[in-house]
Amino acid sequence: MKQENTRKKYQLKNWLKAGMILLLVCLGGLYFFKTSERFQKSDEVKITLKHDNFFDDSVAGILEDLDNEIGLPKKIYLVNHFNVTFYATGEIAAIDTFFYGEDENGETRTYLVDYNRKKSSKMTVYINNYAKTDYEEDMCLTPLFELLGNIKVKERVDSWAEETKSHTFGISYSGKRAFTSADSLQVINAESAEIDENENIDGNADTNENSILSQLEYGGEVTGFAVTFSTGGEENTGEIITYIINPKYTSAAVLAQQNRQEQIDEAKNGAGNDTTDNNGNADTNAVAGNDGNDEEESGDGTPWTENREDGSVYFFLDSNTGYRLLVADAAAGSRFYELEMTKDGGQSWNQQNADPFDGNIGVAEGIEFYNENLGVIGLAGASGDYSTLYLTQDGGKTFSMIELSMDEVTELPDTAAEYGFSISDYDYCKMPQQKDGKLIIKVISAMGENDGILFESIDSGNTWNYSGISY
Repeated sequence: MKQENTRKKYQLKNWLKAGMILLLVCLGGLYFFKTSERFQKSDEVKITLKHDNFFDDSVAGILEDLDNEIGLPKKIYLVNHFNVTFYATGEIAAIDTFFYGEDENGETRTYLVDYNRKKSSKMTVYINNYAKTDYEEDMCLTPLFELLGNIKVKERVDSWAEETKSHTFGISYSGKRAFTSADSLQVINAESAEIDENENIDGNADTNENSILSQLEYGGEVTGFAVTFSTGGEENTGEIITYIINPKYTSAAVLAQQNRQEQIDEAKNGAGNDTTDNNGNADTNAVAGNDGNDEEESGDGTPWTENREDGSVYFFLDSNTGYRLLVADAAAGSRFYELEMTKDGGQSWNQQNADPFDGNIGVAEGIEFYNENLGVIGLAGASGDYSTLYLTQDGGKTFSMIELSMDEVTELPDTAAEYGFSISDYDYCKMPQQKDGKLIIKVISAMGENDGILFESIDSGNTWNYSGISY
């Protein structure tokens, strides 16, 4: 009997243990579902498209059908675009859009709309999908109504249908856009809200001196809310016309100045940040202002920025003191640089060194100053196979090439044997990182590699000693 009771207690204990495990699994699953809920389709609705003729009802008809069923925000912003495909008869063939706005309670709601006439007469709407909702006025939907209200859509389509024999057409709107060419652009007059009489139906811009589009012949760009009409379907001939309302012209000189200011601002955001770990690796989260989205940043957590238009490289020690490697000449993928310095936050620049790389040309690897005297600049070969570093201890007035004692190296990364590398293959010096009073250089085999050899200096770059390998 005692043995039987013991067996039952043991079974009960196992059942309880199994039950607890099952409960924990269920709770864990519920937690995972809740924490990942923003990536799920929280609500799916099917809505009949009653206003299904684009000529008669336009985009407003689509929104009316949606609003009648689910209630839409008073002001709508796009996550990406508002695309509609329709036939030559005006019947809507497809809808693809993702937008958001505030509901009556002030809460942000998103709406992902998908419609395909061949599959269903109903639109599928996914409500509250996750999306980036910044409420940018440049992505507001309202200008689309003004654009479409002043375009002879049916006449445009009829003309194309006759010319191209196409049966399918489309519009695409993604808010305010920038254009560097007048090709296929037509302006809707800002004052009269009508298509400029000097623009013909084929979208050939008027090139007289009074036309805002004619200024693009001298460079620069025009920006404005725009909608693009195009042919589609199997017969697609690539016909496109983009209508733009209230365009604003910005000259090439102004754009260049704006771009330079962006570089200065980005470099200032990275000023004074320590970007290394104990192995001399860059900490990509340490640089202020680097969220990985700005195309002009170097993209690897570095505190300097590159002007993609001309290749100049900027670094700021603080909000006032900055340096830049300014491209003085370029040929065959390589550049010749001058070093300039500012002490007033970039309002004025003075040449510090007319030839900081001592006559060598290539592509700037980076620029970083650790104080107003001590700094390093790097120059890579155009192929990215090698680079050299140059040290200054007088604020950039003079530079000397950093020489590393490769004969002191006693170990190579494991990948060296795998790829058949020898010590001579390690000739790409990454920019030094400062940590705990040391300057640390990682030497790799080529740009983009990670495994390398470490050298460090404890005397501001006067001497460098081998300190191991890093992965």
